[in-house]
Amino acid sequence: MKQKSLLIILTLSVVTAVCFGFKVDQNKELIKTVELGPINQKMVGEGKGIFNSKCMMCHDLDQKKVGPTLRSVTKVRKPEYVMNVLLNSTKMQKEDPTMKDLVAKYNKVPMPETGLNQAQARSVLEYLRSVAK
Repeated sequence: MKQKSLLIILTLSVVTAVCFGFKVDQNKELIKTVELGPINQKMVGEGKGIFNSKCMMCHDLDQKKVGPTLRSVTKVRKPEYVMNVLLNSTKMQKEDPTMKDLVAKYNKVPMPETGLNQAQARSVLEYLRSVAK
């Protein structure tokens, strides 16, 4: 049953990406630096909405789903890493050893491209910073 659920989720992710025209651009440059300041509450609100609509299918803040829990991701990963996963998940899964390990650990289900732009990804980062423990 668990494998069937994972297959359904993966299929829905791929169908969503195809239907909404999310294109994988593996030539995109990875984010090198992210400057953080105080948490921006406006971005937190935007990021929460994006997280709930695009990420919650596979991720939860506290409970393991298809992917890892994300409550403390900003405490254990640099902001550049989080941004690159959100903006360049295909490239990260091919090139980043940590991301490769996570995919292997979490049922070998690859993370689909999110279709987010930099501003949206930055808002999700702010949301994750705001909920971090």
